[in-house]
Amino acid sequence: MDFSPDGKNAGLPDIGKTGARIIEGARRCFERYGIEKTTIEDIAKSAEVSRPTVYKFFSGKMDIVDYIGFGELDKIQDAVRARVKRHPNFADMATEAIVASVIVAGENPYIRRFVEDLETASHSQLASSPFQLQAHQRWESVIRRAQTSGELADDVSISDVVDWLSRNQVMLLRTVDHFGGDEDRLRYLVRRFVVEPLLANRGKSSN
Repeated sequence: MDFSPDGKNAGLPDIGKTGARIIEGARRCFERYGIEKTTIEDIAKSAEVSRPTVYKFFSGKMDIVDYIGFGELDKIQDAVRARVKRHPNFADMATEAIVASVIVAGENPYIRRFVEDLETASHSQLASSPFQLQAHQRWESVIRRAQTSGELADDVSISDVVDWLSRNQVMLLRTVDHFGGDEDRLRYLVRRFVVEPLLANRGKSSN
């Protein structure tokens, strides 16, 4: 969810026709069985390829999940950008970015399945996960500017802020239905309990 005006998309590698067949086979399996219960054998059968062929393209099931997940995230980036205009301060920028990404991603059925799956959600929160690495890339320039301008509390690090914001995005996406479509309520909670604790002037609204 690349909200930053100068953010860069990591892109997806070219996997050719056979790789694309494997991805489509995996999608069918994930939709039928769920991500956690799907096996490499299921994917190979659905794609009409051998199990070793799957491993020629992907290191395992979670590598396939990452590939599909990145593709789905790519689809919603433009919608997020359209909702998030440039803001003069970090607090407003971060709040609107999180709210927009949760609302837009929540309307994508695959992203919803992705984050609601326990195995996938756990995998995506590992520091070494491609999703966390991409999250760091998306947030880093925004956070560095906030740190330089003195907007961030002096006892927080860039890595800790990235981790906090990305984990909260996943949590909010998994519980977005609880807000009943009340975007203002979601925005208030994100601002008050996710973003403001990071600020140098905690609790003070920006003008």
